[in-house]
Amino acid sequence: MNFKKIPVATAFFLGSLLLSSGAAFALHPDLVVPERVELKHKACQDIVRLGAKYKVEGLFTPEFLEGKQHDCSRIDVALAVQLLTEKMAEKAVKEGNQAVDREDLLLLADLKEELRAEMLLVGTRTFESRYQDLGTRFTALTKNISLSGGMVGVLQGTVGHSPKDHADTVGRADLVFNFKVGENTIAVLDLEATGGEGIDKTARMNSFSGLNGLAGSTGDRVRFREAWVEHSAFDDRMVLTAGKVDLSNYFDSNAVANDETGQFLAGAFVHSAVLPFPANGPGARVAAKLTDSLVVGLGYGSGDAGSEDSSDSADIFSHGFGIAELDYKVKAGNLEGNYRLYAALDGAVAGKLEQKNAWNFGASLDQQLTDKLTLFARYGQRDKDVYEVQQAWSAGGQYVGLFPSRKNDVLGVAYGQIKAHSSIADTQEKLTEVYYKFKVNDQIEIAPVAQYLVHPAGVRGNDDVLALALRARISF
Repeated sequence: MNFKKIPVATAFFLGSLLLSSGAAFALHPDLVVPERVELKHKACQDIVRLGAKYKVEGLFTPEFLEGKQHDCSRIDVALAVQLLTEKMAEKAVKEGNQAVDREDLLLLADLKEELRAEMLLVGTRTFESRYQDLGTRFTALTKNISLSGGMVGVLQGTVGHSPKDHADTVGRADLVFNFKVGENTIAVLDLEATGGEGIDKTARMNSFSGLNGLAGSTGDRVRFREAWVEHSAFDDRMVLTAGKVDLSNYFDSNAVANDETGQFLAGAFVHSAVLPFPANGPGARVAAKLTDSLVVGLGYGSGDAGSEDSSDSADIFSHGFGIAELDYKVKAGNLEGNYRLYAALDGAVAGKLEQKNAWNFGASLDQQLTDKLTLFARYGQRDKDVYEVQQAWSAGGQYVGLFPSRKNDVLGVAYGQIKAHSSIADTQEKLTEVYYKFKVNDQIEIAPVAQYLVHPAGVRGNDDVLALALRARISF
C-alpha cells in the first residue's frame, strides 16, 4: 500500500461528505432522530443496510438488533455513524473512490448533520480512550444532557511478602454527565467515588511500579474527578479542552496499556513510571490535526493540584507541568498502529532531589499485527540530577479471542523495568503482569490478574512478591 496516497483519498472522502451536506438534507427529509431510537426507525434501518453493504460489523449491540433491547440513544446512533464512516473511508482508500456510492455519502452527511452535537462528543479522544471504555450506554436525561457510568472492584493479595502476606479491596464508581453547550462545544462532569488504598499502601509495599493503579491515596472519598469544557474548531481539526482535567487522558496514551479498569492493573503499565503527571486540577490542552495521520498536542496543568493544603491553583504558573506530544497513526488495511513522542517540563516541587524545573521525555507505541494481536512498548527518561526514579521501559501485548468459544475475551501480558538513582537502589525493579478478561456480556467483565515483582524498589535484598487479584467491572 502506498501510504502517501492515504491522506489525499481520505480528504476527498471527507470533503465529499462536507460539501454534499446541504443538498443531502433535501434527499432524506425524514431523518430526524429522536432521543430514544427504535430499530425500525429509518436512520437505524439505513445504517444496518449500509453496514451489510460495506461489510461493517458491530454498528449496534446484538441485543438491539435481535429485539431484546427496545431502543437506543442518539449517542449510540452517532457511534454507529462514526464507525461506518471510518470503515467506508478505509474502503475508499484501499479500493478507490468508486468503491463507495455517492448517495451513501449523502446519507451519512445527513445523519452527521442531524447528530452534530453527538458526533462532536464521540469524535473526541477523551470519549474514545476513557468514557467509551467506561460505559458506552449513554442514557439521555434531557435533550442536551446524557449520562453514563461504571463500577469496578479489585480484590488483591500478596504471596511471599515480608513481614506477612496481605489482602485488600479497592472499588471505584463513576457517573459521567455530558452536556451539549453549543453546536461545537460540550461540557463533561465526572463524579467519582473511591474506596480502599490498595496493597501498595496497606501492605507497605515499597515499589516503583504500583501494583494497583486503581487505588487512591486518600482512602474513601467522593469528588468531581473531572469537570471541563471542550470546543472544536476548523471542522474538528482543532480541539481545546479546559477546566479540571486529567492530562493523562491525552498524553502517553496506548491502545492496550492505558486503562487500569479494563487492561493492565499495575500503574507502570498504564502510563510511564517516570512521567510525573500532576493530580487532576486546573489545566488545558489543545490538539491540532495536521493531517489525517499526524496530530500535535499541547497540555498544561497545575503542579500543585492535589496538594495537602488544597492549593490546586496557588502556583499554577510557577509550579506548572507542561507537555507536548506528536502522534502518528499508521493504517494498513484494517490494521492500525499508533506512535507517540513526547517531552515534558515539570515545575512541581515535591519528590525531587533538587527543587528546580526538570525535563522528561519518552515514547509510547502500539501496533496491530493481526486483527487479534496487538503489541505495545513504552519508554521514559527524566532528569537524573532531579529525580530518584530516572528511567523506565515496558513492553507486551494483548490477544483477543484466544479460545474459539470465547471470541471477545482478552489475554494481556506485559513486562517492565524501572531504574532508580544509585543512592537508593542497587539494581532495577522488574515487574511481569498477566491478565485474562472474561467478557460476560456487553456490560460485565471479570479478570483474574497475576503479577510478579522482582527486586522491589530496586534493592536486591528485598523479597520478590507474587500478587494475585480478581477484578470485576460493570458499565452502564
